[in-house]
Amino acid sequence: MKAKNEFGTKKVLFKMTPCCLAVMAMFAQHVYADTSSNEVATDESKEKPVAQLEKIVVTATRIPKNIAEIAGSVQTIEKEQIVQQAAAGRKVADVLAQLVPSLAPSSGTSSNYGQTMRGRDVMVLIDGVSQSGSRDVARQLNSISPSMIERIEVLPGSTSIYGSGATGGIINIITKRADESKPLNFETKLGLTSSDTFRGDGLAYELGQSVSFYKDNVTGFLGANFTSRGSQFDSHGDRIAIAPMQTSRQDTDTIDVNGRINVDLTDTQSLSFGAQYYKDKQDSEYGPDYGEDYVYGGLPNSYIGKKGLQLPTQPFTERYALNTQYQNKDVFGQVLNLEAYYRKEDARFYPVYTGAAMTEAKQSQSNIDVAGFRSTMQSEINVANRALKLTYGLDYDHEKDDQYYDHLAVSNTGLHFKPTGKQSDAGPDTTLQNIGAFVQADYELTDRLNIQAGSRYQYIKAETKPYNARGVDQPGGSVSDDTVLFNLGSVYKLTDDQQVFANFSQGFSFPDVQRMMRDAFNLTTADLQPIRVNSYELGWRLNDEQGFNLGITGFYNTSDKVTKFENRMASIVDTDQRVYGAELTASYPFLEDFKVGGTLGYTRGQFKDKADNKWKELNATQISPTKGTLFAEWNNAEGYGARVQMLAVKGTDEALKDGSPAAVKIKGYSTMDVLTHFPVWKGRLDFGVYNVWNREYRSVYSQQAETVYGLVESIPAEGRTYGLSYTFTY
Repeated sequence: MKAKNEFGTKKVLFKMTPCCLAVMAMFAQHVYADTSSNEVATDESKEKPVAQLEKIVVTATRIPKNIAEIAGSVQTIEKEQIVQQAAAGRKVADVLAQLVPSLAPSSGTSSNYGQTMRGRDVMVLIDGVSQSGSRDVARQLNSISPSMIERIEVLPGSTSIYGSGATGGIINIITKRADESKPLNFETKLGLTSSDTFRGDGLAYELGQSVSFYKDNVTGFLGANFTSRGSQFDSHGDRIAIAPMQTSRQDTDTIDVNGRINVDLTDTQSLSFGAQYYKDKQDSEYGPDYGEDYVYGGLPNSYIGKKGLQLPTQPFTERYALNTQYQNKDVFGQVLNLEAYYRKEDARFYPVYTGAAMTEAKQSQSNIDVAGFRSTMQSEINVANRALKLTYGLDYDHEKDDQYYDHLAVSNTGLHFKPTGKQSDAGPDTTLQNIGAFVQADYELTDRLNIQAGSRYQYIKAETKPYNARGVDQPGGSVSDDTVLFNLGSVYKLTDDQQVFANFSQGFSFPDVQRMMRDAFNLTTADLQPIRVNSYELGWRLNDEQGFNLGITGFYNTSDKVTKFENRMASIVDTDQRVYGAELTASYPFLEDFKVGGTLGYTRGQFKDKADNKWKELNATQISPTKGTLFAEWNNAEGYGARVQMLAVKGTDEALKDGSPAAVKIKGYSTMDVLTHFPVWKGRLDFGVYNVWNREYRSVYSQQAETVYGLVESIPAEGRTYGLSYTFTY
């Protein structure tokens, strides 16, 4: 059956896809296997021993900890879930948006700009090392391939445990380790993703290879992953134009190489070395269709990519990362952890036009160098016949940022760029030093009640070199500030499977100095200071041995300062801001092999408008509309499985009604995916269909970007896509 949509094109209301047939076949196989036997199972044969669940520990709290002991909501995403969600070409941001209720929907670009958690910014860690810094290019979730990840730990809510930047929470990505079940193990992954058009230039290819080993006291892992993405197509089969501001994924090649080696020096001492190289580079012949003699800020000719782009250096992200970790479990009866790290990241952006007539443009490149170390000591003392656990340490990092513009001449179509040989400053060269000291206490008042409290002192110093801003020479300068933050929480065990918790925690962020200085200020006159967030959390969770999980959390956070962007200029203003909401996660197993569940994230946020002293809604750049997911899945012991999942985003126009800055009406949308997997030879074959309904929609980011960057950034989302991958070990 077919009908006409509002564009006058044919719209398929129902279509039987190959993936749907595969799901039906596997479910039929399962039902047939259950009903074809003539034997009647006795009650004794039905009884099976229930395996005790292993304790899940979370390392993003600076020390390993059972989830049941943490005063706050926690979520772990295991490797099996990542493998299931990540077809060729998909990013970590897509996986997290589907599985984490408090995280805003994915933008569909190479950037996680606007992908907040609980209305605040997120700190992304890889193996406990922050990928964030003062200079924020918003590509932290585009810094590792899903195939290189062992698991992801998510701790929503403000925290200062890793310093500046985690006002919305922490996402800790843990890379793959050696498989100690075999002395030598190889794994190969082949992947292919296609749009519904099945065009050759719309394919994404993935090739991954890894090897792990262990011998005596040494284990090691080395993996490499290459992904090549073609163009993206919308639900009508039209080529989607690239997003010029936050950088699109289409027509990009990504290489990711990860390695780690661990050495047990003694029974109590170990040493670990890790390294990564990652590069994501666009190479496209298609640019935005500006039409002839386009005037900047006007309507684009269409949202379809236009062939003819000539740009000598296209957008890219390139990063090198090193880290080493040392642990000694017996330093005067305490556990010592030392970690040193280094990260170099270069990010190139798409050109930005500098005038109403599109004859000149500036293309920026940001370069970041970060080095530092972290030290953590764990001890335990006896107080009133109960253990008082203390964790304390010292952190230091040194960050150098520089950013510049290459000036380009542009054709009247906005597609041909030619370097002029001129460069200019995009803010001053900046050096930041951060020193932090913290102490955290954990004490069991009773067998069921646990109290946690701590404090962190942070000192920040920023220095800038002389630079030129809009033709005005600005002197260099130096500014420093410090802050003290606190946290207090408790966990009460109702039963062995259930806990209630309450938590107060303070987090902070220090402004992006280079971005703040780009257009107007010099450091001696700018008011740069930490922005403190007070976060409150109350929740209940259940995790029983049969696999039934349920968690409900309410949260509220406040701040009295915000970073304001107006006409692309940044400043810090004294404005009260509050964000509140609730999160729900649920999964219920039944009939041995089946499971259903879902998530719900509700977030509201307001700021105090000084003009009329009234609270007004924050726009979708910061506050995600209500987001919900549902899933039903089947997995059996033979390795067959299928999952049907839905994601729905609720529309909202609250900020628009309030007349809030840069507000826009967000139209709701929903998508459905069908994912299957089954064993083949020595490995596993995964097949999935994303956006099964072939829905036409624009992501939350794409809709909100219209008010910030114009319609040229408000591009449609991908239509139906198919993903196929085969992973085998030997």
